[in-house]
Amino acid sequence: MVSQLRDVYDLLVVGGGPAGAAAALRAAQRDARTLLIDKQPSPRTGADIEWLGPAGLKLCQECGLSLKKAGATEFRDLRLLSWDLRRSAAVSERDLRGWLVERAAFEEALLREAQRAGAETLRGLEVCDIRLGEQHALLRLSDRREVIGQVVVIADGAASPVGRRANLVVAAQQPTVAQAAYAQCQTTAPAVGIDVALGASRAGQVATIVRRGTAVGVRLIARTPEQPIDRLFGSFCAGAARCGLLPEEIARQPVRYLCPAGVALDMDTHVGKRCLLVGDAGGFVAAFSGEGIYPAMQSGWIAAETALRALRAPLLQDELATFGVAWRQRLADYLRMPNTDLSLLVPLVFGNQQMSRRVARAFLLGQPF
Repeated sequence: MVSQLRDVYDLLVVGGGPAGAAAALRAAQRDARTLLIDKQPSPRTGADIEWLGPAGLKLCQECGLSLKKAGATEFRDLRLLSWDLRRSAAVSERDLRGWLVERAAFEEALLREAQRAGAETLRGLEVCDIRLGEQHALLRLSDRREVIGQVVVIADGAASPVGRRANLVVAAQQPTVAQAAYAQCQTTAPAVGIDVALGASRAGQVATIVRRGTAVGVRLIARTPEQPIDRLFGSFCAGAARCGLLPEEIARQPVRYLCPAGVALDMDTHVGKRCLLVGDAGGFVAAFSGEGIYPAMQSGWIAAETALRALRAPLLQDELATFGVAWRQRLADYLRMPNTDLSLLVPLVFGNQQMSRRVARAFLLGQPF
């Protein structure tokens, strides 16, 4: 029974990905009593390669994450490719740099920093129910435990079962959610870098090839529902294999999923009663690049700051409502598509150096075009 529980946390965080870990870390840094519940067992496993640009590196510094702690590989510059892979433009500028990371290892490193800061964690447990009351929030866990807190930060993925139980409309329910596919394999030729293939489509389709040592991964994001993502992915990878950009076997078993790229901008609210929706659950993924680690972390960071202000405010719910303004001020430009028609832009990229620089900066830095 709730009456038997003595411990009331300031912040309950559901999900141990970049958004949840960053929220727990920030709250613990501010001396808030914080509990993070993660359904993934410890340690997280997986070798998917992702990247962070300069904005992500700056936030990692605030989190206490160095290149070594994150197990990252530094990269500089990137190469733009036409969708048919016949044209390319290498773009080199001082601030076009970042880290390549194994997603699972990076998340573990961020979780360790949250624990060092004082956040408590429960791993390998699911949230089976959420009750949002006038005085507190109560979570029932898969081991039949109950925990209570003042505010809940929900960061349990695009489908967000906990967000739905909290009566929020989550990212995966939005009509603008994109299709995506990812595959990875090993090569015999070590390399480090990012290639970006741009589709000359009004709806927008982008494929990113990431190389980190002998590992190569390709991610394709498309907003063309008339063509299944697996067919589009297979066709692209086959063309890349013929050009020698990818190994032939990479397209055999892609992981298909819904990618909430830019969806945060289309959502009516990320605020529920005593709860905030962040990370993939809130659609915090860059629309153009599909990069999700930095916007997830930043959304969690902002949510923790908002929650702690709310705990000191006369009306908690009114202060939680300011989350929408706070995240838009810091993230809106990074999340949105370039403010131009890509179907007209792409043909100009490969014959105009200034245009290729602008596209590269929009992709890697999240700058308005």
